[in-house]
Amino acid sequence: MAEYKNQHYVPKYLLRGWTDNERVPVYNIDNKQEYPPTSISNLCSEDYFYGGPEVEQSMDGLEDLHANVINKIRDERSFNTLSDSEVRFFCVFVLLQRTRTKQTKKETEQLIDNLAKEYIQLKVESGEVDPELPSGKNALDILDDYKITHESPLSYPMLQALTGIELIIDLEVAILENKTDLEFVISDHPVVHDNPRFKYEIDKYLIGTQNRGLQIFVPFSDEVQVMLYDPAAYFVEYTNQEERKVTITSETPVEGLNDVQMINAFESIYYRNSGQEERFRDAQRRLAEYINENSTTFERLAPDEHDFETQNEMIESGRPLTDYSPTLPFVKQRLETDFAIERRPAVIQRHRNFIDEILEDAREKFEDG
Repeated sequence: MAEYKNQHYVPKYLLRGWTDNERVPVYNIDNKQEYPPTSISNLCSEDYFYGGPEVEQSMDGLEDLHANVINKIRDERSFNTLSDSEVRFFCVFVLLQRTRTKQTKKETEQLIDNLAKEYIQLKVESGEVDPELPSGKNALDILDDYKITHESPLSYPMLQALTGIELIIDLEVAILENKTDLEFVISDHPVVHDNPRFKYEIDKYLIGTQNRGLQIFVPFSDEVQVMLYDPAAYFVEYTNQEERKVTITSETPVEGLNDVQMINAFESIYYRNSGQEERFRDAQRRLAEYINENSTTFERLAPDEHDFETQNEMIESGRPLTDYSPTLPFVKQRLETDFAIERRPAVIQRHRNFIDEILEDAREKFEDG
């Protein structure tokens, strides 16, 4: 079991798109400093990041399948050469990578803590729980002195990802081929969600997997990036329609895509060529308002403050969508399209039901001993 102690939240097969010798330079955002090429075995990993060896061990076979698909896209720079099963593995990779990072773990831990404290407060307010403790203190007065957590906070987000293929399989794909002197970079939270079509009209529910207008960006190498997009909200001018490929010859789109990696990052940026510290410092200064804005929020919403079909209060948590979007001249917006929280309501309801069935089955097995 010792071999599963060092657990990666960005897999090595993805970082290999930036190296030929298993080492990449690192720019640390907090320190505003570039570090020499470092072994990818030591990057984006922590001891028992997922809480135990079982998760990392169970993902071995799946990661081999994902690596094969990623390598195929890198080598062939085409999406249409993928088989149906490879397309589905690709979807799982995109969903899983978004939910398995250090940033997502932090957000989920904050959500668990906030939800638990909201629950306790509601119970006290309703009179169901006496806030008076044996020590004589009031529970609500000392609640913020404690952090309520879970030993495996990523288990539920990762379960949703592993079972959520249908949530994004309706999105179209564009392979972005970088033919400029400016390389694509990757961060430690590399799957970026955006919604330029509706972000200036709607202020909530914009970057969920089923939101109308969603765009997803995933760097695969210094020369290849994948864009998923809602075809009802955008039209892409492909360089090669059959391969679903866009060849980029201007540095402006590349810089914009690199910018959203920095905005989305938790701690670090990785890339192929050393000696770029000053360029990243300049980018960090230029993007400071968006990076600072990109912190986790938590809010209780009354029925008249959300758009869901329920009269219950809702809890909203996560990183807000910034005003920044990359300039991509090959992407056109379909202005006739109206916003919808769910592109395919029946699909998302089936997914919720499936998750409920899995959890109920697990609960019964646990109770049966």
